[in-house]
Order: sequence, then C-alpha cells, then structure tokens
Amino acid sequence: MISHFYMPTRVVAGQGSLATIGTLARDLAMSCVLVVSDPVISQQPFHAEALAALEAAGIATARFDDCGIDARCSHIDTEGARVRREGIDGVVCIGGGSVMCTGKGIAIVATNRKPMAECTGVGRFDKRALPMIMVPTTAGSGSEVSQWTIVKDEERHLKLLGGGPLSFPDAAILDPVTLRSLPMRVAALPAVDALTHAVEAYFSAIGSPITDALAIAAVRLQYGSLRASINSDDERAREDNLVASCMANIACGNARLGHGHALSLPLEGHLDLPHPYGVGVLLPHVTAFNLAVLPQKVKPLAEALEVETAGLSRPEMIEACAEAVRALYRDIGFPEHFTREQLPEARVREMAQRAVPGLYAGIAARDFDPATANDHTVIACPSARKMTVGQAEAIFRRCLA
Repeated sequence: MISHFYMPTRVVAGQGSLATIGTLARDLAMSCVLVVSDPVISQQPFHAEALAALEAAGIATARFDDCGIDARCSHIDTEGARVRREGIDGVVCIGGGSVMCTGKGIAIVATNRKPMAECTGVGRFDKRALPMIMVPTTAGSGSEVSQWTIVKDEERHLKLLGGGPLSFPDAAILDPVTLRSLPMRVAALPAVDALTHAVEAYFSAIGSPITDALAIAAVRLQYGSLRASINSDDERAREDNLVASCMANIACGNARLGHGHALSLPLEGHLDLPHPYGVGVLLPHVTAFNLAVLPQKVKPLAEALEVETAGLSRPEMIEACAEAVRALYRDIGFPEHFTREQLPEARVREMAQRAVPGLYAGIAARDFDPATANDHTVIACPSARKMTVGQAEAIFRRCLA
C-alpha cells in the first residue's frame, strides 16, 4: 500500500521559545499581523510579551480577542473581510484549539474570498492561506501543526471540518510558560483531547509506520506525564505534554481521526457538548472496539498506557487499555460518563444517526438526512474497523451515567 506523509510546519520548542516570535514573523515576510486570542489569554503576561516581541521586530499588530469555546463561522467571515480590508498579511494565534481554529479559518477565508462554510470539507479551496504562527496555550488540540480547522456553523448547529495542504501553519512555538496559568480542571480537557488524537491515529486504516511510531510515542509521553502536569507544578511534565500534543496531531493529521471524533461531532453541534468531553468519554469505548480487529497493535498500545502485560491474554489486554484510560481520568478529575443532561437518552438514536457523515464531510453534512440511516448504515470513518449506527448507539448508551 502506498502511504503519504506531509508536515511542513516549523516547530520551535522549549522554555523561552516564545521570544523567537518576532524573528519567525520576519522570516515569514510578515509586516502586519492579526493576533487572534480570547478574553482570558489576552490578559496574560506572556501575551503582552509576544506582542512586544513582534513590535520589536518591526511587525505591526491588529487584534481579535473575542474567540469563545468554538471557532465560529460568523467570527471567521467577519475577520477575514477585515484582514483583506486592512492589508494584514499574516495571522498569529495565541490560545487553545478554538483560537487556533479561528485564526486558521481567518487565514483561509482571507485569501480564498468565500465564506468559511464553503471552505469546509477536504481541499475545498485552492489558494494558500495567509502565513500563520501558532502559539498553543493548552497541551491539547495540536492545531498548531494541523492542516485542519473545526468550525461551528451556528445557523445549522453543525460542527464542520475544513482544510488541506494549503492551510498548514508555517510555524508553531511550544513554550511551557503558556501553561502556567491554567487551572487543573481546564488543563485536563485539552490534554485528554491530545490523547484521543494519538490513539485514534493509531487505529487508522490509512496510517503508516511513521504515523504509528508518532502516535505510540505521543501516547507514552502524554500518559506518562499527564498526572504530574495536571496535579502539580512540574514544568518538565508540562513541556512533555506540549510536545506529546504536537506529535499526536502530526500523526492524526496524516492518518486522520476515528470514531471518537465522528461520534462526538453531532453532540458538539446539536447538544453544545464541549469537544474534549465528547471525544474523551468515548475514548475507552472506541479503543476496545477497534483493538478487537487489530491484534498486532494491542500489546504496543497497552505498554504505552503502562499496562503490565505479562500473563494477560489479548482480550484482557484490550480491557486493561480501556481501564488504564479510565484510571487516568479518575486521577486528573476527568469524567468517565456523559450526564443525562449532556446526552439525553431520548436523543441517543438521533445522535448515532447524525454521526454517519463522519468528521471529514464538511459542508456536505448539511444535506444529510439522519432519518435515512438504519442500524446497518456505516459511519464514514478511516478507522480500521467499520462501525454501524447500531453499534454507535450501543456505545453511546454505555457512555451514559
């Protein structure tokens, strides 16, 4: 089988690396940048330091600080028009996943001159996005090295993915100083998201030895450092989380994401469930589901999750992998189940049906009628094992408290 691997983003990592942002912007021929952030991050000292470094390098700055819990098409379209109007030639994102997805969307819309919703799907635009520098402030989404952006179409209550090789960020800065102010509960959410990226990439039918190696290394690094990162002030553990998150998204950016993300998408779009809760609660269940048909991958994943494999049968190892994830959740204060308010039992069937288009359908998901899906309808997903609506419904029910 022919496999492809592509990741052009320059990664600068380590304590103090944020100070290089001005030089990076100058190297990318930026002269005036839109700095994208949110109301909390924009008040942090490191945000001011980044702005000062840009200005010291002769880079003019404009700001958009109003990102929320999701990247919204309305914000992206408005700011994309502003970028064109004001002659801005680069985008700098300082924030978590929603901030980076917003900035990436703005960079896409600015050059392609059409609404963000029309840019969703795989490769649905033909002009290179504006140059981008990403500064993640959570060890989670990995969007700093991803060609993909996930946005919310507020009008239709849909979460849509868009991107392609023309929307890779140009540079990413991984400085653990950006994680210092994160409360434990807040830090746990994106950290779990990063773990799902690595595990789902490992299950992909279109993965490769390169993506498998990155995914397993990311699982091992994230799982091994997450408790110390969340429950203490361990600077090295936080740096490891940033690197693991980056590695995980390099893996899933090439191998793509699986059932957890496909099933979480309708929960996020129609029930307003925060993304990390959706993919995180689903992770132990989709792990057991996929490992059942990947015998050669059971032991490596178990070992990366610090499972003692000696004397265990393969089914026992699979269950131990799922339990290792649950044990981590208990230690870092992450939920193992959906509440009945987050996922009402009366809507479980509907959510399973709405998952059918999968993560990569983009704007085509608007035209899908969930009522046409039956128990045997297969959910669009690149994972090695195919999942039907009936199987998805059963998993959702097991996720309920």
